[in-house]
Amino acid sequence: MPSNPSEQPLSKPAADLDPDYLGFISNIKQNTGIDLAEYKEAQMKRRLTTLRTKNGYDSFTSFYHAMMKDKNLFHEFLDRMTINVSEFWRNPNRWEVLRDIILPELIDGGRRRLNVWSAACSTGEEPYTLA
Repeated sequence: MPSNPSEQPLSKPAADLDPDYLGFISNIKQNTGIDLAEYKEAQMKRRLTTLRTKNGYDSFTSFYHAMMKDKNLFHEFLDRMTINVSEFWRNPNRWEVLRDIILPELIDGGRRRLNVWSAACSTGEEPYTLA
């Protein structure tokens, strides 16, 4: 799911999408579990087209096959897809929801201990903020 609430999933009918790109996102989801259709098509396609052409591939199909054979290229793909941002109090409205709605419900429910997990933080600001 997109981490940025302003990013919306693909909204075009499949027939309007580039078949090469559509095949690519389908193969990625099938073989990695990563659903690129959850992100804005134009933004994700632009990021990946830049990466693809930088590495000398003229189609998403050829790029996909190369990534499945080349671990370094696949890791470059993963790095290109990610946001790579970490900061204290990132997405302040999310913290307000946690503070004003979620935590009070947990406390009213009698919970005395809460275990939390912060996925994919690069330098730790988000879990430190949560603590």
